[in-house]
Order: sequence, then structure tokens, then C-alpha cells
Amino acid sequence: MAVSLGMEAIRHGFSVYFVSLPDLLDRLVQAQAENRMRKKMSHLCKCRLLVFDEIGYRSLDKQATTCLFQLISERYERGSMILTSNKSYGEWGSIFQDNVIASAILDRLLHHAHTINIKGDSYRLKDKRKAGVWTQAAADPGVSGGAA
Repeated sequence: MAVSLGMEAIRHGFSVYFVSLPDLLDRLVQAQAENRMRKKMSHLCKCRLLVFDEIGYRSLDKQATTCLFQLISERYERGSMILTSNKSYGEWGSIFQDNVIASAILDRLLHHAHTINIKGDSYRLKDKRKAGVWTQAAADPGVSGGAA
């Protein structure tokens, strides 16, 4: 869905930057170490739509969390963002390992946001389920059976 929205924005002439959050934060931390943070932030703030994918797939250290907060603060009320996550907002404190900064990030993100909560099985596995290769039991490590 995030990719489709990004493609539609491009069709309407908007600049879009799509990146997984872990990759983006690795680049920001490196830019900070090389004293290129201002230039990197300027580049990320120029695009009209920034799409962060995969928030929550790994916990972030303090430096990465600080870089993300700085980017979101820079873009706040200046540029649109789409974020994808497999975690609810209540779990974001564990992602950022700090409830205070998680609250500050969410405060800025949710102020003018539209949230779409998608529940259910993975769309990517739909064909495997139809073929009988993947079952719900496979998704639960405590249950035997599942994928081949």
C-alpha cells in the first residue's frame, strides 16, 4: 500500500524517497560520523514524500533513535511521511528503547496523521496458503506443522 501511494504521488509530480528504516538509520549514523548530517538531512527534507518501511523489525540504539527523531522533527509540518510497521504504537517504546523519545516521535507523527491499521494474515503468503503450504500453525512456533 505504501509503495502504491508513493507511485501515485510520483504520477502527480511529487518527489518520493522510499527506504527501509534500518537502511536509512545506518546512512544517517554514518553521515553523522562523517560530519555530513546537515547535507543528508537537507536531501531527505527536500522530497515531498518520505516513505519509511519496516519500523519495528529491529530495536534501535540511542544514536539511531536520535537521528530518526531529528529527521522527523525537521520534516514535521513541512513534508509528508508514510510509515509502515508491524508494531502497534504502544510497542514503539521497545523499538526505540525509550518511552519518552517514542512519545515525542509519535506526537509529531500523529498530529496530522491518518492511520490505517491492517489486521490479518500476511498478504505475501496468500498464494502459499491457497496451495496448502502455509498454515496458521506455521506462524505459531509453539504449534507443530506448517511450511515446507
